Formats: sequence, C-alpha cells, structure tokens
Amino acid sequence: MKTPSRHKFVSALDVAASVAARLLPSALTPRIDQARRDARMVLDGLRGVHEPPVMTRGLGSRASRPLEEIDPVAELLPGMLCERYGALKRDVAMLGATVLGRHPPPLVARRSRPGPLSSVAPAPVPGLHSRTLRVERVVRETTDAVTLVLGDPSGAPITFQPGQFFTVLVTVNGQSLRRAYSASCAPGGEGPSRVALTVKRVPGGCVSNFLNDRAERGMRVEVLGPSGAFTPEPSSGAPRHLVLLAGGSGITPLMSIARTVLASEPATRVSLVYGNRREVDIIFREALATLARERPGRFVLRHVLSEPPPGWEGGVGLLEPRRVEEELAALPIHVEEPATYFLCGPEPMMQGARAALLARGVPAERIREERFTRPHLRPSTPSAPESAGHQPLTVHLRGAVRELTVPAGTTVLEAALSAGLPMPYSCAMGGCGACRVTLRSGEVRMEEPNCLTVDEHERGQVLACVARPVTPVTVEVP
Repeated sequence: MKTPSRHKFVSALDVAASVAARLLPSALTPRIDQARRDARMVLDGLRGVHEPPVMTRGLGSRASRPLEEIDPVAELLPGMLCERYGALKRDVAMLGATVLGRHPPPLVARRSRPGPLSSVAPAPVPGLHSRTLRVERVVRETTDAVTLVLGDPSGAPITFQPGQFFTVLVTVNGQSLRRAYSASCAPGGEGPSRVALTVKRVPGGCVSNFLNDRAERGMRVEVLGPSGAFTPEPSSGAPRHLVLLAGGSGITPLMSIARTVLASEPATRVSLVYGNRREVDIIFREALATLARERPGRFVLRHVLSEPPPGWEGGVGLLEPRRVEEELAALPIHVEEPATYFLCGPEPMMQGARAALLARGVPAERIREERFTRPHLRPSTPSAPESAGHQPLTVHLRGAVRELTVPAGTTVLEAALSAGLPMPYSCAMGGCGACRVTLRSGEVRMEEPNCLTVDEHERGQVLACVARPVTPVTVEVP
C-alpha cells in the first residue's frame, strides 16, 4: 500500500516533470516522461513495493497518467480548490469555443477504416477516454431485450461505422463493470449526437439485467468506443449482395449494417437469415418486417425458429450446417453479384454457418465473423508463474520502437499504457478485440475464453489486455 510520503514524492515528480516538459523543447518530452516513470520504479524498488497498474477508468492509475494530462496547478491545489479549478478550466474552454463558433469535439474520434476485408480493428486516437452519455429513450424490444438511445448532452457528434460496438461502463452494487454492446442503428439514424445500443438479458448477467431492469430516461452512462472491424467495406457503387446470418442477440450489429446499406447504397441487396428459439424472442421483429415491406427485392428476410408456434410458416430448427444450407439455397444469390457473408450469434451457430459456407465453396475471405464472448465469467486469473518474473517488452507502434519492462503478472496493455504509449483498447477483458496486436517474437499467456478466432491465433495475433509475457516479447501495434 502506498504511504503518504510516497504520494507526496510521486506528486512532486509529476509536477516537476510537467513543468520541465512545458519549458524545454518538445523533443525532450518523451525522455522527461521516461525519467519520471523510472524514478517511481526506483522508489518502489527501494521500498520493496510492487504495484502493478490498476485497471480502472482509462486503465491508468494516478501515478501512470500520461505526462500531457498532468496540470501542475491542479497537483498543488487542495481537493476542493482543485475541483473548482477544473470546473473553471472547462467553463473557460467552453466559452472560448462558443465565442469562436466552434463546437466541442467528440471525446472519441474515428480513424480511417482498414483495407477491404481486414480483420484488424480501427485504431482509436491516442489516449482513448470514456465519454458520458444520457439515456434519451428506452425501447422495449422483447421481454429480454432493450434498446437504449444514448445522446451526448453537449451535442457533440457520435461517429461510428455500421457493425461497430461501444463499451459501456456502469457501477452495479458498488462494482465498476464493463460490457461491449453493438450499435443497432445506422450512423446518424437517431441523430448526429445519438446512438442506439441494444442489450439482451443474459442469465446471471449483472450489467445486462441492470440495464434491462433499471435503465430509464435521463440516466447517465459512460462509454468507450466505437471499436471493432465487423463492418462492410466501402461500396464502389457496383451491385453487391450482403448475406447476414444471425442468431439471437447477434442481430444487433447486423441490424446496423442492414439499415445503413439499404438506405445509402441503391445497388446493394441484403439477405438476412435470423434464428431464434421462439417467436417472442425475435428482436426488431416489427422493424425487420418494415424493412422487408419498404425494400421489396432489395431486402430478403427469413426467420428460423427452434420452437415454432402452430401454423408457423418460416424455417424450423437450429442454424446448424444442414439448416443453414437449406436457407442459403432459398436465397436469391446471383453469380454476377459478389456476396459477402456476415455471421454473428452463439458459437455453435457460428461454427455451423461457417462450415456450411465453406462446403458451398465460399472463399474464407468473404466470410466475416463477430463473436460475442463473456470473458467476465471466466475463472479468476491465476498468478503468473514465478519463473516468468519481469520480462522485456518491445513495442513497435507507428514507426517507433519502445523498450519496456513488464512486471510479473502484468499485461502488455497495462505495461504499455503505464509507459505512456497510445495503445488502442476498449473493454479491457478480452471480449472485443480492440487491443489486438501481432506477436512478433516471444511467448505470452492469454486468458480464455477470449474473442480471437482460430485464424487470428494462427496469424500470431494476441489481445494486449489479457496477454501476460512469460518470455521476452516483441509486439507490433497495427
């Protein structure tokens, strides 16, 4: 545990480093920051204290904040005055933006999309932070699914690509929890400063049950994102066909994709095969029927139920390979229109759909998959083996190379963020893939289950947020 004397020493280090960075040439800032962090490590070593980075909001402890975020004045003020000073700074910044006719920028910006059919998530801007959104509307989709329309109170735009997700941060029974939920609306479909996230209740799920039962208009939630690369490549304007295969809550990102391309790409056709247990479990049932009615010939909808009611005229059974093959055979798939397949749902359904597509001769590069994992249900992370100890870590990031040391039991993401590197991440639980990096050499241990596919494993990709080095490691950040 930190002592008051260490708090004072760390604060003095932060103030001195921040002042030096402001007075000296900017080229010296990285060296000043590294000296600050090295001094803390020496202090802890002399005191026999090992304190790995704490996974909190922003994944940074007070002592591991990026140098540019440290305000020397705020560090020297007592608590109450510090809060007033921070509020004054925000008010002055807002006033200045208003006078100059500028709007506050979004806290999360979107970078350019990856190349066609890339499985690499778009990298967020450096210093990814949460933003506070307000629940503007609550839509009850089914008895076990709810859509929350979230808005930015400042009016700042919420930008994302169809198929991407946001990580929601909520406190339930005093515990801070993170869960990833896909946007179900088209970008801008609810307004430029709004996004709709759909949450299906999970048995025993703290966050999904909390949001289904307690979310109401006016409630404030923090979100990270957008994240994810489960998005269609930009349209060239030529005719194309998107075939969507969904199971249960897997409809959420696919709904965003369908709404977007049907509204913005006149030459694109969309076919959706959607599997559920019962008719009452169909999320967006009326909205899907409306799309089919309003886009005849461009949107084909096929429902499949494992427990159909009497008189049901849709498909019957589970979306296993045989059933998927029958549904695909019924779709208007034309040779002259290249089809791309998007799969999202329970793992058995995903495996069955992929097997059926490969058996039909569909190239693997035309199959896109989004896995909904539940990493928060995995067993507690075991302690790192004693033999691993501190390990060297080399990070290749945007043309630069940084040499770090990772304490035993610490993840690649924790160590890199503590060193001030602008690492991409979102859920920090191995469930979203936003922190995906390539392991160029060495060995890491990752917690299972996580969202990496078999192909990604084979390509040497690892999740920085759950990867703990057990040998010297070199990673490359996309």
